[in-house]
Amino acid sequence: MLTYLKKSYIRIPLIILFSLTALFLFSLLGSSKADAKTITIRTPEQMRNLNWKNKGFGPGTYKLGNGMDLATNLPSDEHGTCLLTKGKFVIDLNGNTLQSTDSSQTVLDIRGATVVLKDSKAKTASRNRPSIRSYGLGAVQMTAGKLTIKNGYYCGASNGQNNPVGLHVGGGTCTVQGGIFDGDHVGASTMGGKLRINGGVFKTSYMFALMQMGGGSIKITKGSFINTKTNSFNPTFALGALNLNATNYSFNSWFASGASVSPSFVSYYWNGTGNEVSQTPTATVLTGKVYVPKTYVYAVAYTGNSGYEAVEIKVNSKGITPEGTKIKSLKAGRNAVKVKWQKKTKKVSGYMLQYSTSAKFKKAKSVTVKGKKNTSKTITKLKSGKKYYFRVRTYRSFNGKKFCSGWSKAKSKKAK
Repeated sequence: MLTYLKKSYIRIPLIILFSLTALFLFSLLGSSKADAKTITIRTPEQMRNLNWKNKGFGPGTYKLGNGMDLATNLPSDEHGTCLLTKGKFVIDLNGNTLQSTDSSQTVLDIRGATVVLKDSKAKTASRNRPSIRSYGLGAVQMTAGKLTIKNGYYCGASNGQNNPVGLHVGGGTCTVQGGIFDGDHVGASTMGGKLRINGGVFKTSYMFALMQMGGGSIKITKGSFINTKTNSFNPTFALGALNLNATNYSFNSWFASGASVSPSFVSYYWNGTGNEVSQTPTATVLTGKVYVPKTYVYAVAYTGNSGYEAVEIKVNSKGITPEGTKIKSLKAGRNAVKVKWQKKTKKVSGYMLQYSTSAKFKKAKSVTVKGKKNTSKTITKLKSGKKYYFRVRTYRSFNGKKFCSGWSKAKSKKAK
């Protein structure tokens, strides 16, 4: 009996200690899960106060519980828009419409925060029921920070006082992965910062589907640019630049991954008045598809002084990267290994071979094999009895740059 009690004195404290430890860890995990939960926003005041921790919000994950107008009952501090200055935010419009009817306000204003913007019910969105709509300065505007737009419908609808856009970038970095950016005058524009377009549709019924207003860096990988105008004498553009200094623009820098369209690219500008451009195309382009890195004479569409037809340009990066290959065999030789790989001829300029004594290819050495028909290479000056790992990929040369496929699955061999 005494022995049992002594053992109990040892066991009971241990059981209590383990129980308290488990409860503590569970509480930590529970609080982390609670911190990561999605918060539903239901009022304009809540939306406007996302940026302010002292009002119960701050960086986090949010979704709209219903549609709302941020111009309703503007506060005295003039914070009538959703202003985000710091921290990380994920905002799901959730099939609702967030809008502002105030002509002096944008809707979502990013000035330093890191924001992911999406609409989990984007398939139901339209111009009549957009994800974000502005009758003022623009649906989404940023001057600093990082913004990623996954999908949704962003509409700048004119009320006769302003010409708002669907998206405006004045600073920071904005990456568009999808969505529709629709403006009565301009679908999307830049005056600074970086705009990276990896998808989406940009459209207008009046001036530019995508416009560079004298500043900013635009890189287009893929996307659709549409001007539906049919009843105006002003020049009609799908892509364009309004040069505030009245000098000619080059659009070569707009295309990503080095997919330059020079030297046959025609660039020109409209000075904002009249019907003249600095360089009139020899033919009217009404509809076109651009598959970079091919070259096109009129990637910037212009209907001319007498053309009223709608224009559309599609840019697609498909075809830049060559198809990958794989290693067929490894044959060991004296202080050497001969590598053979599968031949690829479509969109291939040659192959790049990499080898290392590390399976993770630390301190790897690389060899370039020019010509798509050359499918073997003997690597010499290897250490006898040492195991080496090999992998190969294809590359394509275009305008002085190399576009590479992914690496093949690695294989290993010991040198004799």
